[in-house]
Amino acid sequence: MTILEAVRAHRVLIVDDDGMARAGLRGILETASDIEVVAEAGDGAGAVEAARAHRPDIVLMDVRMPGMSGAEATSALLAHVDARVIAITSFDSEDYVFRMIESGASGFLLKDTAPLDIIQAVRTVAAGDSVVSPRSTAHLVRRFAATSGDAARRHAAERFATLTARERDVAVHVAGGATNDEIAAAMHLSVATVKTHLDQVRIKLGARNRALVCVLVERAGFGPPAL
Repeated sequence: MTILEAVRAHRVLIVDDDGMARAGLRGILETASDIEVVAEAGDGAGAVEAARAHRPDIVLMDVRMPGMSGAEATSALLAHVDARVIAITSFDSEDYVFRMIESGASGFLLKDTAPLDIIQAVRTVAAGDSVVSPRSTAHLVRRFAATSGDAARRHAAERFATLTARERDVAVHVAGGATNDEIAAAMHLSVATVKTHLDQVRIKLGARNRALVCVLVERAGFGPPAL
């Protein structure tokens, strides 16, 4: 890593149809020296346009918006830019959250999340882990995977079978909600090695992010015991 890379701020796009909500998030994030809010958008179409123009690292995406939904905007956005999306939700409807997972969201934040936790969430997702509480995300995707049909389960099992033994172990740990540091400790590996294995897991499973790895592992029937 170069000195420039080491000090580069995480570039964030905030998407919410509520201007006050956007202002609140901007105010919180701008207190962190390693985070830069590069743009805001008030709807899904604007989010896609802003993402293509500003190339953010992280997108804070409201789930419920008029017109293009958060899930639709996430899918469209990720087709054009290499970013990680954090869904902003009240969890009042699991259906919305499930759609965000399928669209490629890397994790979730409640709208009443404490300011310091919002900042840490951006850092956590930028590092490749799940947002805020990995185990909470694991429980959610476990319920999502349980609703999958037989065809989806067979497809996931076929993909899972392409993994090496070490990659399978990493994938199962991810499905259990473990962070990269926790996986490294449990498997007696370096964090860099865990990241390398996880990259291969994502490629072989066809999963854009950690949340989708969880879903596919659960669909394949290799998820860990309930926590």
